[in-house]
Amino acid sequence: MNRVKTFAKYAIWIILFWIFSDFLINMAIMTTYKSIDRIGIEPSGVTVSQMQATAVNGRAKILITDSSLSGKYIKLNLYSDIENNLGTQYIEIGNIAPGETKEIDTYFKIAQVKKYDISIEDTAGESTEGFMDTAMSAITLFISAIQLLFVL
Repeated sequence: MNRVKTFAKYAIWIILFWIFSDFLINMAIMTTYKSIDRIGIEPSGVTVSQMQATAVNGRAKILITDSSLSGKYIKLNLYSDIENNLGTQYIEIGNIAPGETKEIDTYFKIAQVKKYDISIEDTAGESTEGFMDTAMSAITLFISAIQLLFVL
């Protein structure tokens, strides 16, 4: 019985340490994101609520409020500090009902992004590499690690 109690204590300490370290790691990562500057003006009906980047990656949160933009594309250009185009992404807006707000999240793995430009296009062009649809969440990483353990 004494061994079970000792094992339970160790298990609780490991779980608490894991939660605490995960919290500290996430806080450290969140503080490395810095807002980046916009070039030009935002199109009407489009609001960029979050556009942040680190030295190696970044994220964008775009709100669409105008139903006349249904079926069009958002063109997102990313630039360096001397305005060299580092990447372009075309994001399909889809259908928006009148009075509805649509939130679009995108992530990119492009280094040294300092500025961005956003516009509305009728057709999609060629997107460059480095953009992702979703970020790797902690749950996704945990499931991937478990699947890797079963394979090995």
